[in-house]
Amino acid sequence: MTGLQLTRRQYYALCTMVLLSPLLHLVPRKTTAEAGCGGWLCALAALVPLLLFAWMLEGILHRGRPGEGIGEITLRALGPVAGRVLLGVYALWFLLYSAFALRIGAERFIEAVFPLSRPWPFVVTILAMAVCGALGSTKALFRASEIFLPLLMLVLALVLVFAVPGLNVNNLLPVTVQDLPGVARSGLTVFGIGAAVLFFGAFTGGRTPGRGRAAVWWCVRMCVLVTLLSAFAIGILGAELTAKLTHPFFTMLRNVSLFHAVERFGALVIGLWVLPDFVLVSMLLTLAVNCLRAACSRDGRLFAQKNPPALVLLCAAAAGAGALFLAQNAFETDALQASVVPVVNIVLLGVGTVGMYLIGRARGKI
Repeated sequence: MTGLQLTRRQYYALCTMVLLSPLLHLVPRKTTAEAGCGGWLCALAALVPLLLFAWMLEGILHRGRPGEGIGEITLRALGPVAGRVLLGVYALWFLLYSAFALRIGAERFIEAVFPLSRPWPFVVTILAMAVCGALGSTKALFRASEIFLPLLMLVLALVLVFAVPGLNVNNLLPVTVQDLPGVARSGLTVFGIGAAVLFFGAFTGGRTPGRGRAAVWWCVRMCVLVTLLSAFAIGILGAELTAKLTHPFFTMLRNVSLFHAVERFGALVIGLWVLPDFVLVSMLLTLAVNCLRAACSRDGRLFAQKNPPALVLLCAAAAGAGALFLAQNAFETDALQASVVPVVNIVLLGVGTVGMYLIGRARGKI
């Protein structure tokens, strides 16, 4: 048995934690820039494609042997050479994604709490936490997500409840037929984030009870969450301002207070958002390490052994260097995150699911 033995709650808790970090960077800023005041409908536009992707991914995993994840199925479907090459590409993808996650987490602190600071102290801090997570048991990340998620959901619920007085419904309407192409484009942004998270989770292997039905409900819940966060940010700030801000949700917090007793508690919420960053980067480092090990050894099983410390540190160094040197400032980071990363995600998701499945079926391996 190569897959991790996980409960359904642990699996989808980690998926949600991993989603929260990139979600509040691209949504609602990028979706509003694409759809205007109709940006709050982006999740509804993404729901059906996301459900179809979850169904397709579940179908591929169902054809795997007991305990196999998407990595092992890839090796079997494409053969030892092409399969290992693709696992190596996946490892680079995970490192690139983790580099952007580190940089965006750092710039979130800089913009909202510590203006004029340099990003490297925050990058190093988040990376050090993630290395500790990657060096430990992979299942511990799932348990940590199970503990952290209720706290973050409670915080989000409180934020939305106390933000209601500032919500202006007029900022959300009207949505006309001319806005529908923009809404569809914004749905592609949400789909890319959600599909990537499901794909990351598929590497862990194993089958949780009722996973197909659970995937449907997870997609629905996440789309409801995205709709609420988008509607509140656009409803309070307006579509024009939301599209211009780097982190509109956290900017919105400056206008929210708890019974007028605690003013501007955005710093507290941003501080808590280091938890999704920690889980996301730890998981990406773990996936990169396991893909590299499977690609460079005869043992093609992922998560069959403890992560080698030397390889974890090497991957962490690569991710940290990428976070510091891929972009010179927040504008370059934002441009790359908004244009390059989504395209890479969509391409690799297509290759990793449709392409791999078709080749595997043609070769009679899955």
